Amino acid sequence: MHIIIFLFLALLSTDIQAQKPKKQKKKNIAVEVPKKYALASGEVLLFSEMDGMRTKITVSFDKHGAREVTETVGFRAVEQDLNLKIHSKSIFANGILTTMDLQEGTGTRYSVGQFADAGGINFSTISDSMKKEIGLEKTTIMDTVLGYPCQVWNLAHPTIPFSGKYSVWGNLVLKSETMTNGVPMKTYAVKIEANKPFDESLLSIPEDIVFKKPGE
Repeated sequence: MHIIIFLFLALLSTDIQAQKPKKQKKKNIAVEVPKKYALASGEVLLFSEMDGMRTKITVSFDKHGAREVTETVGFRAVEQDLNLKIHSKSIFANGILTTMDLQEGTGTRYSVGQFADAGGINFSTISDSMKKEIGLEKTTIMDTVLGYPCQVWNLAHPTIPFSGKYSVWGNLVLKSETMTNGVPMKTYAVKIEANKPFDESLLSIPEDIVFKKPGE
């Protein structure tokens, strides 16, 4: 979006200079930032289950998702009879996505842009071409999760072994069932606190986190 606007303004400026028109007063054009979620703020508690593992996921957001913090706590099987705890946190604010592994004390930062989605599929803004590319389709089926009427979306990726079904309300995924390489995973919301004030302390980053470049 930023690149498109920049190129448009550059071409417009060149055309104006060539025609040498009379000076005009500058007009401020208000640009509306897309709203990721229907709710202005809130917190969603979810659980995810895969291969007997259970993970707790807490998603907190405000400004319709312009700021969002996701914390994940669970266990992952490394070898038989050996479990290691998962404790991760991601923060999206001001176009920057910060991801942290709180167990290992490491993190990364990505500049994803003001209009980018940081938490998976953005069902409200995804383009038709991207839907086709990943095999995503909006169905006519409705589901109800915690009393909220959800639209059901199906995904069947054409080239990789991944499929899924998502129950979405206000662009929040309240329930999903996915299959990756034959391994099923279920994620479901157990509590929604609509319009809950955002806790500013969630944006804090532990001092002992060592940040690495993406891919390191």
